Amino acid sequence: MSLPSVSLPLIGLCLAAAALPVALGLAIARAVHRWQRGDERSSSRRLAQLMRRHVRGGRGALALVQTVNASPANDFWTALESRMTRLTRAERRRLGRLFERSHPVTAERRALLVESPLRRELAARRLGLLPCPRSRRALRAALGAPPELVGYAAARALARDGDLRSLNWALGQPGLLPHRSTRDWVALLRAFGRAALPYLGDAVREGITDTRVLRATIETLGLGHHASAAAAIEGLLRHPDADVRVVAARALGRIQAPPFSPALLEALGDESWPVRAQAAWALGRLGLEGAVPALATCLTDREWWVRRHAAYALATLGSRGTNVLRITAHGSPDRYARDIADEALRTLPRIA
Repeated sequence: MSLPSVSLPLIGLCLAAAALPVALGLAIARAVHRWQRGDERSSSRRLAQLMRRHVRGGRGALALVQTVNASPANDFWTALESRMTRLTRAERRRLGRLFERSHPVTAERRALLVESPLRRELAARRLGLLPCPRSRRALRAALGAPPELVGYAAARALARDGDLRSLNWALGQPGLLPHRSTRDWVALLRAFGRAALPYLGDAVREGITDTRVLRATIETLGLGHHASAAAAIEGLLRHPDADVRVVAARALGRIQAPPFSPALLEALGDESWPVRAQAAWALGRLGLEGAVPALATCLTDREWWVRRHAAYALATLGSRGTNVLRITAHGSPDRYARDIADEALRTLPRIA
């Protein structure tokens, strides 16, 4: 018995009729989602405008707090995180005092204590946007509490507020953040701002046993051009850890603090080639022609990076340095030295 034949157009019509409700439902869902997103953006924009107006004029505090309490918490935090990124520390503190007892901030302090680790990390970051005494106490309590990502987020939040008490905690108990890299520590220490540099310099002089923290501290001092720490950093060019010596040489080049450092000349003979390379780079940054003879010997170093940094340093050290490069480029028996000297000479117009 044969089945009745059905035409292809009829099958297509049936399929289209079946798919139409699904497509219509998806279109409605997308339209609702767009409307909700637009409403959220409008709400966060309005909250940001009200907060800016308060920061500039200092009026309408009670009405602003009432508006924030009546608004969705996510809109409030979106306004702070995406629309008010250029607030000064003083302005954030002002808003923090205003919203200290508000519903969104109070909810984040509760979340910092009882929620999941990821939610607690988010709470720590949010509380750091609006520093105030109650939030500061909550963040300090979270510093040493597991897991580590929450403690680190709390430390970053306090650093953003310039809380030097937390800086002393971080330097004194690095074991509570055992899995943070040197880069993480640099980000944390730099977040404290320039006011922390004297404390970091004192810490280097007194001695930091954790090498991650020591490297990060030296790096932060170098990036901050903290000249008074140069002598202490120079002493670390003889540290047993090669990575510490590398960071110390780089920091001295960034600080560019007189007087001329003889320890950098000694570092050109270090057994670790990254130390030699950074020492050559630093001597070029210092701009002293007295380093020319020592840098000239590095043009025949077995490591390319050492040769390169030495050659480019010589190119910045006036006529004595460029004369050494020309003599090497045209008469050295070492072809690698000739090549790097020629390369550095070609950059002279760009350097000048």
